[in-house]
Amino acid sequence: MKYLVSLIFLLVVMGCSDDDDTVVDPNPDSSGLQGTWNLSNVTGGFIGVNEDFEKGIIVWVFDESNKKVEITNNDMTSSSTGDLLPTGIYSYSIIEVHGNKELLINDRNLGNFEITANEFSIDEQFKDGFRFTFQR
Repeated sequence: MKYLVSLIFLLVVMGCSDDDDTVVDPNPDSSGLQGTWNLSNVTGGFIGVNEDFEKGIIVWVFDESNKKVEITNNDMTSSSTGDLLPTGIYSYSIIEVHGNKELLINDRNLGNFEITANEFSIDEQFKDGFRFTFQR
């Protein structure tokens, strides 16, 4: 009887795996950047900048299939975006360094890269730089 109960318990436990929750990325090379992103905030720097931006002022449009980003920079007044790139089309890549993802644009390392579904950031605060936050 103990054997039968143990066998039933084992079958129930094995049958309740998390396989149904597994999400398979249809494009394993995808970084999740595809589409339009707006710079929303810049923080950090030596003097401690914290500046918000309206949607449409600085826009990055990523094309993952061609590894290109089209930047439209309409910011004429902010001093905190001095390290950002001017309007243009650039190549980009994401590399991993010591377990951290980093964003490179035209082979220039912009800093640590983190992304969620609706936000990504580029963080170079480790060298008294800025943290740039973008939103969809």
